[in-house]
Amino acid sequence: VLGSVLALLMVAQPYLANLEYKAYSIRGAGLGGGEGALDWSYAMRWSQGVGELVTLLIADAYGGGGGLYWGPKPFTAGPHYVGGVVLLLAVLALWRLPRREVWGLGIGGAFMLLFSLGEHLPLLNRFMFDVFPLFDAFRVPETWLSAVAFVLAVLGGFGLYYVSRPAESPDEAAATTRSVYVAAGAAVGLVLGLVLFKGVLFDFERPGEVQQVIQQVVQQQPELSPDDPRVVQFARQEVAGRQAARAEQFTADGWRTLLFLVLAAGLLILYRRGLVPAWALQMGLVLLVVIDLWGVGRRYLNEDRLVRADRIEQQIPTYDFDRFILSRREEAGGPGHFRVLSLEGDPTVTARPSYHYESLGGYHGAKLRLIQDYYDHLFIDPNTGSLGENALDLLNTRYVVARGPIPGMNPVYRSEQTGLVVLENPDALPRAFFVGEVEVIPEDEAVLERLRQADFDPARTAILHEPLAAPVTPLDSTSVTEVELLAYGPREIRWRVQTDAPRLLVLSEIYYPAGWHAALDGEPVPILRADYLLRAVPIPAGEHTLTMRFDPRSHTLGVWISAVSTAVVYGGVVVLLGLAWYRRREPEPGAAGEGSEAAEAG
Repeated sequence: VLGSVLALLMVAQPYLANLEYKAYSIRGAGLGGGEGALDWSYAMRWSQGVGELVTLLIADAYGGGGGLYWGPKPFTAGPHYVGGVVLLLAVLALWRLPRREVWGLGIGGAFMLLFSLGEHLPLLNRFMFDVFPLFDAFRVPETWLSAVAFVLAVLGGFGLYYVSRPAESPDEAAATTRSVYVAAGAAVGLVLGLVLFKGVLFDFERPGEVQQVIQQVVQQQPELSPDDPRVVQFARQEVAGRQAARAEQFTADGWRTLLFLVLAAGLLILYRRGLVPAWALQMGLVLLVVIDLWGVGRRYLNEDRLVRADRIEQQIPTYDFDRFILSRREEAGGPGHFRVLSLEGDPTVTARPSYHYESLGGYHGAKLRLIQDYYDHLFIDPNTGSLGENALDLLNTRYVVARGPIPGMNPVYRSEQTGLVVLENPDALPRAFFVGEVEVIPEDEAVLERLRQADFDPARTAILHEPLAAPVTPLDSTSVTEVELLAYGPREIRWRVQTDAPRLLVLSEIYYPAGWHAALDGEPVPILRADYLLRAVPIPAGEHTLTMRFDPRSHTLGVWISAVSTAVVYGGVVVLLGLAWYRRREPEPGAAGEGSEAAEAG
């Protein structure tokens, strides 16, 4: 128990910060940042198929990754593979080695295997999702198989210990030998049966695959009907070709697994008959596992996929329109002056633009709830299906990269490389701006509804959840306001601000109260939540310097706890080693006296 506590304390950073962040992310917050969790269907995507568990034994049984994958997941880059040798040894440990560690690993591994099935085993996983703390904060159930692989590897080590340990009696030696024969024979028979009867056990067709091919054909050739017999025949032929390729993959990898199992069984039998020593058995089995896993791993990570560190930038495309936007950014004064929405692909997953400039797009599996709400309720107008005007304006979106014109935006550049058009949004609000009017709307749903209304002008009015302590002065033609960005970085932003009357400064930065702190002329000031997802700070009349710094207490506390705990653990190790060394140097009690008596007797 003490060891577990010390281990947790040593890794307090980053887990304390992650725990704090969870409360504001889609993994732990509901609409507007209140209590909530992931939706069941979203959390259970990428559940491992029940039949797909065979990939632990035969790597490409379900097509591997890419277009030939035919399992129930939306797509995958590759299988979860452990190999026949490791599984054989793990089964031997579970079957014949009655130790607490083995049973603990076996039970834990079995539950993790069941958790990986996700929506395919709702009886268990729905109960865990609804009842067990934090279970609803995770998604992609197949991730459990990474832990299962570790458990199987440890169990494989126990299995190797079981077959190679010296027997205490002839009966025990005979029992171990029989167990090896039975387990090896069963493993070989299982794989042989899977290969020979694959056509009976598997159809190698993805659910709805024929219809998917038909839809692809119709999209490419709109003049064709989905019911056209030629289209249907083509789709069936295409799927039949894929099925044949998948069956070939299954057979090839099945024979491969069988080969490794036969070699491992041969080594085990030779050892049990006393023909090879224990070290040769151990080294031979380890070598087989390395060759097996190395061979499968190289299908997905090899020299062709490696890139020299000094050439990594060459892997990220830079187009002519990127250079145009970067030049506009330099003219504006550098980073922190505007954002870009790129519609070159799905903006919620396309991350390429973010490498070059501040973008509204990109993907994060645990994004802030306020950002997700923005995409769900403001980004696309639910009534018209078009881009939400206020949503783009509020987030300082000056440029949109699109495939064609968008009403209300001005084309300023056409890419010769891609054909994409850079459009300028004339209504984009600055990164920081003053407003002189405030609407107080406590309910999150009502705030979102108000932001979608055409008569709401975010340039003049801010929506707050609570009233201000002091009133602000409306803006008119005689008002004097100025905002200048002095410094912009990931942990600190600084502005020079000036206003002739008390007003509210709205900042197009995402509201996150768990780490950002504001200071006006060096004095702490509160950061308010404005317009659902932005920040705001009341500014008194006059010229001031506003500084925002990201300094979460959870990070600082986690660093200190980790540092102190690590020092205690390693310091304790050094002290224990020193004590052991000191005790070894001390003479045995009575040794000195015996030496003196021997000398006197001589």
